[in-house]
Amino acid sequence: MNKLSLNEGWEFLKLPDGDISNPNTPEILSGKGTLKVTLPHTWYTDEDQYQGLAVYRRLLTVSEEWQKVFLEFEGADQHCKVFVNEIQIGEHRGAYSCFRVELPDSLLAEKELRLEVYVSNAQNQTISPIFGDFTIFGGLYRNVNLLITEKEHFDYLYYGTNGIIASTSLEGGNGLLEIDSHAIAPEGAIIRYDVFKEDGTVAAQASGPANETVRFQIPHPYLWDGKGEGRLYLLRAALCVNGNVVDEVCESIGFRSIKMDPQTGFYLNGRKEKICGVSMHQDFAESFSAVTKEQQDISFKLIGEIGANAIRLSHYQHPQYHYDCCDQEGYIVWAEIPMLKMTEDKELFENAKYQLTELILQNIHHPSICFWGIQNEIAMFKDAPYMHEMCRELYLYARKLDNTRLVTGANLYTVKFESELNKITDMIGYNIYFGWYYGEMNDYDGFLDQFHAACPEMPIGVSEYGVDTNTALHSGQPAVRDYSEEYQALYSETVYRIFDSKDYLWGSFVWNMFDFSSSRRNEGGKKYINQKGLVTYDRKVRKDAFYYYKAMWSKEPFIHICSKRFVKRTENAVDIKVYTNQKEAALYGNQGKELISSAHNNGNGTVIFKDIQLLPGENTFVVRSLETDCASDEVTFEKVEEKESSYQLPDSGAGKAVRNWFLKEDDLIREGYFSLKDSAYDITQNQEAMKVFYKFAPATAETVEKEEGIPLGLSLLSILGRDKDRNPDFKMEDLNHALNQVKKY
Repeated sequence: MNKLSLNEGWEFLKLPDGDISNPNTPEILSGKGTLKVTLPHTWYTDEDQYQGLAVYRRLLTVSEEWQKVFLEFEGADQHCKVFVNEIQIGEHRGAYSCFRVELPDSLLAEKELRLEVYVSNAQNQTISPIFGDFTIFGGLYRNVNLLITEKEHFDYLYYGTNGIIASTSLEGGNGLLEIDSHAIAPEGAIIRYDVFKEDGTVAAQASGPANETVRFQIPHPYLWDGKGEGRLYLLRAALCVNGNVVDEVCESIGFRSIKMDPQTGFYLNGRKEKICGVSMHQDFAESFSAVTKEQQDISFKLIGEIGANAIRLSHYQHPQYHYDCCDQEGYIVWAEIPMLKMTEDKELFENAKYQLTELILQNIHHPSICFWGIQNEIAMFKDAPYMHEMCRELYLYARKLDNTRLVTGANLYTVKFESELNKITDMIGYNIYFGWYYGEMNDYDGFLDQFHAACPEMPIGVSEYGVDTNTALHSGQPAVRDYSEEYQALYSETVYRIFDSKDYLWGSFVWNMFDFSSSRRNEGGKKYINQKGLVTYDRKVRKDAFYYYKAMWSKEPFIHICSKRFVKRTENAVDIKVYTNQKEAALYGNQGKELISSAHNNGNGTVIFKDIQLLPGENTFVVRSLETDCASDEVTFEKVEEKESSYQLPDSGAGKAVRNWFLKEDDLIREGYFSLKDSAYDITQNQEAMKVFYKFAPATAETVEKEEGIPLGLSLLSILGRDKDRNPDFKMEDLNHALNQVKKY
């Protein structure tokens, strides 16, 4: 097989009046208003968030030597139809997986072919995802290639694979390789398999008939063993017809064992390995989804720097290069399909099942992938029996396709412990945001322990947690929803320590490694972006919290002074906080010449120098490690008379619950008791609190208890504010007073 790039020479045209169900019309083909583009390409911009139909077209010169030709699309967002000379030759429904179409033999007699690729990102309730906190960009946003083969070849149309489905496992100290082959070849054709070590020597060889399953051993293989130990073998498969090799493909493979224990967590090759992970989307500032290899390398370099050992590749199939990097660098991977809202629509479910097939079969050879994710927060609005049935079918189907990995899902906070969604998969993750959307930061402690007590046989971890942060915003008294860099840092210090203390927890994934595009958002001083990243969207600025995790995970000696962007200060004295993996550090003033103080790491990646005096004007400080000369950092603070107004948003409501004008903060809270500030979910978990709720607001209470279209993570106050017309005969303060009499524990 020969692969040629088709990224150059395309014309592009938006078709706002077009319909993907019947795209090829004379009006569309008139050629007016086209733009010349190079792939990868997306039409999305923040200024023009077009959702609809578009066409890409180009001419293709045919060679007389071509026998079989396929068009390969590494990603088309999200519904795609392919035409050649106005004849439809293929269709694909799903934005994130590779697919291919074959050029008919009859057309290869032509000297030149006209390709038209229609792509639509219009809302479609039958293609997953139909909902999500990320942008559906649109476009041919990954590479397009031409595959040229002989008449006999591996089946490149088999779910976008190369026709070789290679699965590895360990058995009795040996590696077991099972290969399911798919080829277009006559009876009697065989496939010869060679497995090569890293040094190029042969580790094992085998052969078998095409289109049959072959199993063979690799004696005492070296192991793919996680971070820094991504040791791989190369599998080469050669299709032979009448003794001649007519096609050849190669895949990297690896051998490792995985296990999950509900009491002690995750094991890799028999060794307990706490998941210290980050999540990531595929997009990058300005390029959006049409990222380059160089941009992807920047992202992985930053993940390497922070020291994470695992990546959740959210919330869809990522480019093959991401999985290749994870294999090579040793990251433990959670890979998933874009099932974020599940309806009873059978066509939507079948689409999700098809995307799961593509995800698994295209990526089964990657040893880094340990977990297949089948759903993310599908119970956002309700938790219904049909969801349990569909998830159970997806689970069984995933295990049928691949019984060597664990199948998982991500539930949001409102999913009750006893829900069937916590009983279907091999493990579960919770996306929880105490200290941001609800509750207090320390509530993670009780929530996780309560889940483990209620579901002791289900391995539990935290699949998402984080807060939005704008690096231009700062506070000396950081508070929830102030979007300050200081609050994200404080939050990270507080909650990660809780996760790290729990042996039963398989681990956690920070949400998110990078800021990412979300066209529905407008908060924290920025539009169209989710700012929960530890690094900004353009990958140029590491937020302070980035260095907290680096202190906890990385072995590279370093020191980072926090709040360096919080330059202008009105205080006479400040605490200078440092994130570091060094045991002891010293603070110097006077341009780093005068020793002021030394302090020890508190065991949570932090050194704090208390009450450091600021003089009028600029004050420069240097912090150095007392263990090594290569770890130091410098900061300059400016003592000013008036607070810098740009450091705070004027209307963020920082530190305060959403509340009615007549309720003061002191009126809401009674320590240890329920209040309107508690989430609807918390209220539903307590019988006495629910009785009070029903007494004062029965219509809303019934809706909440039945989970009918209300996100239960919202505070009761917020829900009642939205639903006030259904409860006209009570006073909010009376309900709050009654809730204040009900103990939480």
